[in-house]
Amino acid sequence: MRVIRFNESSEELKLLPDSFDDLYLLARVISAGDSVTASTYRRFRPSEGEEGEQKEVVIELNVERVEIDKNAQKLRLMGKIASGKPLEYIKMGSYHTTTIGAGDALTIRKEEWKGYVLSMIKKAVADSKKPRLGVVALDDEKATFAYIKGYGIDVITEIYSRLSKKMKEKDYEKARSEYFDEIIKKAGSMPVDIIVFAGPGFTKDDLKKYAESKRIAINKKTAYTAVGDAERSGIREAIQSDAVARLLENEKVKKEFDLLNLFLGGLGVGASFHGASRIKDALAEYRVATILVNDSALNEPDVRETLDIAYRQKVEIEVFNSDDDAGVQLKNFKDIAAISKAFAKKKAS
Repeated sequence: MRVIRFNESSEELKLLPDSFDDLYLLARVISAGDSVTASTYRRFRPSEGEEGEQKEVVIELNVERVEIDKNAQKLRLMGKIASGKPLEYIKMGSYHTTTIGAGDALTIRKEEWKGYVLSMIKKAVADSKKPRLGVVALDDEKATFAYIKGYGIDVITEIYSRLSKKMKEKDYEKARSEYFDEIIKKAGSMPVDIIVFAGPGFTKDDLKKYAESKRIAINKKTAYTAVGDAERSGIREAIQSDAVARLLENEKVKKEFDLLNLFLGGLGVGASFHGASRIKDALAEYRVATILVNDSALNEPDVRETLDIAYRQKVEIEVFNSDDDAGVQLKNFKDIAAISKAFAKKKAS
């Protein structure tokens, strides 16, 4: 994410998203009632009945709905046209959908930019410079490949070994070598700096030995850890394991699980709170160290009021992806939870 400029007097922020992670963040930041200006395309018909043609225009949209399309890797904003140019291709007040992709600049205008929202954007700018992570969960039957991104676990593909215990030893070894070659080739092509190989049994270790014996360089930082299976659950287990904690300490997903576990640990001793009303009471007593909140709840009035108070008190605010595993668990606690200063300090010591 790149910030091009921020005009405080007009509350306008111009941004350039660099990745789908940035688009996902914008889907959380932009809400109904905001104004967004960006280049887009609109069909122009010179006269009734003609098919017309797509014209590139710049439109200011009064946003009514925001959607994120993971398959197309796009952000879609729906609403009424407030202004734009060239004027001959635009009908004021008509509905339009503006599609934003990585590399498409846009200007967002809000009635007021909340401090915690600007902090989310600043963090995204900083996070864009951090190493990205890939995980391969494998056993002797399949390998599941995934990226760990700002919006959670993104499974991209699966590879099957086609191994059978009924094979002759020579055929089995050949098929196994081909399986390992395919995994190594796919892992090497992943646009990440770090790869974690995880799985049950010895397959992951055999893969490591195979690569070393053949002197095959993956050209990534690598780590190996044991997990229960080669599925999505194995990937989730891998990113929480002690073996790769040092590689993941700055990764958002790992931090979400750590914070959620800390919150859950404080519930039994009265050191954790959930629900906007209860958290506001704790904030009034200056007891809160960290707030966990789902992105789906950011525009709820009680939640916004709570976050405003927290931001003024310099309380750490962590926004969860409500569709990912940690976010789904947070939904059980009214989408917003808090950890007390005393408990956080005790756990850190």
